[in-house]
Amino acid sequence: MRLYRHDQTTQSFHQDMVDDRVAEANQFIDQFLLFIRDNEIGNDLIDEIELPIAKSMLISAFRISIAAERRPDIRALLIKAGLTLAQYRSGLGNRITMKSVTPHGRLRQPQSHVFEQRLRRALVAVAAERIQLGDRFQRAFVESFH
Repeated sequence: MRLYRHDQTTQSFHQDMVDDRVAEANQFIDQFLLFIRDNEIGNDLIDEIELPIAKSMLISAFRISIAAERRPDIRALLIKAGLTLAQYRSGLGNRITMKSVTPHGRLRQPQSHVFEQRLRRALVAVAAERIQLGDRFQRAFVESFH
């Protein structure tokens, strides 16, 4: 005996799949948020190998969660947290710690030309990826209404 018509069962099954994907995405995001809290990343640039979950999976998780979220304040926080993924760079190597400018009167530690070039390239890449991620997350939100 069937309790639902065929189209209702299919619709219910589809909604269950969507709910499962959102729940999985939220679990990945929770793991990421705990990771960045415990590792105090600040504005540092870090090799993406340090992430607890593959960066591509985290980007997908943020897109899914942002698309599913209807509360504007939570959605804005998800976007902000997702943008921190740009600080994780493939093949970066050692962490680049970003410190504030030294106060007047103290000499700045000289850096090698190679380090200065590495830092400049990394900062340009981070800025470009933040823009790209912002666009992707915004599109995910807009597409969720269609």
